[in-house]
Amino acid sequence: FFFQAEDGIRDSVASRGLGDVYKRQVHGILIIMVDKKPETKKRTELDDKVTITSQRPASFYVFIGKNALAHHPTIELHALGLAMSVCVSAADMLIKFGYGVLKKTIVEQVETQGRYEKIKRPKMRIVLSRAPNFTSLMEKGDALKKENAAAFATLNPTPKQARNFSHRISHSST
Repeated sequence: FFFQAEDGIRDSVASRGLGDVYKRQVHGILIIMVDKKPETKKRTELDDKVTITSQRPASFYVFIGKNALAHHPTIELHALGLAMSVCVSAADMLIKFGYGVLKKTIVEQVETQGRYEKIKRPKMRIVLSRAPNFTSLMEKGDALKKENAAAFATLNPTPKQARNFSHRISHSST
């Protein structure tokens, strides 16, 4: 005695609904092919062109600019459209803090591909050269970092230092 399901499959067991029908069906096989990504070379040195976006603050690009100036005598800050204000702020900070000297500012109109058509947008390039006292400023900054790290370590001890400190306090109070 066979029961016949909605899809025409005959079975000796009474169907408990459409779920049983779908459970018996064979589903397709999924094949996933993975392309091996081409190996990329690691960058050992910063580029002399810094592309600025409006997504990050100017202080981020000051840090990138300082590192680029450490490797190159001149750098170019590039910005397109709304990022031009971030570019000007970053260049201003690098000059004001004494890391760079303004060499040239170039503003031009470039054509970029929009979603549906080509659009003309403003582009800015600011060329900075390394300031004469750049090396001494970087050395002072490194010394200050080490000093701050040492002070921070005393304020925020490692777990082992904290245990030793609490152990000393508990024995000194008895």
